[in-house]
Amino acid sequence: MSFLARTPICPASLSTDLGKAFEAHEATYPGDKTFGLPYCEVAWLNVMRDRALKQSDAALTDLTDKMLALLVSPQAAGHSFQKDFRTLNDGARRYAYPLASAVLDEKRTLSGTSLDYTLECIDLGLVRILEDASLTDATVQGFVAEMLRIHSTDMTVPRYEVFRRMFDVYSEAIVYYLLQERGGAQLKIDKIKETKDPTPDFKCTLTCTINGDPRRLTFYIEVKSLDIVHAPQRLPEMRDAAMKAQIEIEAQRQVGKTIAMTEHEIAPYRRYRTDAGYDPRSVRRVIETLIEKAANNFKASQFALGPTFALANLLRLPLPGQGANALAPSFYDPSNGGACISGICWHVAFGEFDTPIYRNPEFEGAGTLDGNLRKAGLLTNSGLTAVVPGLITFYYDQGAYRFHGLYDSRWKNDVQGWSNVETETVFDLLCGDYNSKDNGMAHKYSLRRA
Repeated sequence: MSFLARTPICPASLSTDLGKAFEAHEATYPGDKTFGLPYCEVAWLNVMRDRALKQSDAALTDLTDKMLALLVSPQAAGHSFQKDFRTLNDGARRYAYPLASAVLDEKRTLSGTSLDYTLECIDLGLVRILEDASLTDATVQGFVAEMLRIHSTDMTVPRYEVFRRMFDVYSEAIVYYLLQERGGAQLKIDKIKETKDPTPDFKCTLTCTINGDPRRLTFYIEVKSLDIVHAPQRLPEMRDAAMKAQIEIEAQRQVGKTIAMTEHEIAPYRRYRTDAGYDPRSVRRVIETLIEKAANNFKASQFALGPTFALANLLRLPLPGQGANALAPSFYDPSNGGACISGICWHVAFGEFDTPIYRNPEFEGAGTLDGNLRKAGLLTNSGLTAVVPGLITFYYDQGAYRFHGLYDSRWKNDVQGWSNVETETVFDLLCGDYNSKDNGMAHKYSLRRA
């Protein structure tokens, strides 16, 4: 798995006077030892200036005004220019974006020495967006405050454990924010306060029209953020492996190698210590792991308030590039000579025990059988089958955050007045891509498209 800058810190369309002044300055003093600013990013300058002006924030406006003045007249500051600008820049960023700054500090501390898997799964651009949203949304503000509180945990707790706790809150926060964005004015989402009795995370009210009749649908969402396999043991092990890789690179540099190389596998599905037969290309391993983790996390008692969707956040357990085809029981992939591949998300929901699973061939002519499924799907003959109208998977794949829905079109609850029609209405708004147990959307997902 490679870690990408998934969400830009600053939208490409956003440009401010401070950002333009910085770009002009850098063009005038490229690489200058006194006036160059090699460690400053125009993206942060633009978002800070934009917030200062839009929110009429006097403190942030003052800081960004002073940065603008330095860029316009760097000679006036003389040899203190770099120090003065960096002090202002750092102060403005920490004032406006304390959580993003804390995450950035942690990443910089590890840079060049090691790597924390959970930390790298946190999208810094989304953190920045959450902090902007917290100015007007009390629920997001609560999420941000809680993440900052967890981050301040004293050093008696291992940092990898602190990051795990932060990620659980981050998981809820981005699900809340992104679903709110998708639902727009039609959807109202309320965070349900935790009590001693198990409850879902969110209560949702959807204003819609069904068969020409205006409706207000009330439903709930229970979010579970699934962690990597054997996380308490594997996370420090992965840190150690990353550190050894960095030490090896440094050793090669010390002996004069101009190109230093080493191998370091990031394997969130690998078990702790020995894992005989582990295959990073296995589709069946992914399906069985997700079924097991989801089954251990979702409890039927959390689905008693009303129609409650189970939402599995898979950001720490990446899927192998199937995109929307993951919603099909199987799909045809023409690459490597062509083969039928098992859809991961569909089998996580509806896979039957002992079903053959098929994977991409390593090369044309190679076999595709990946063994038989050893676990039944989450919505197949389990305690959740009778109480869950649908499963939503949330993950990042093929350059996009995806909400995918899966449901049994025959599921209904007469007491709560809920059927496949209501489920499809929710999925139409929140998921975009969804499929049913009987593969009603086969025409959309059964062929791999470029």
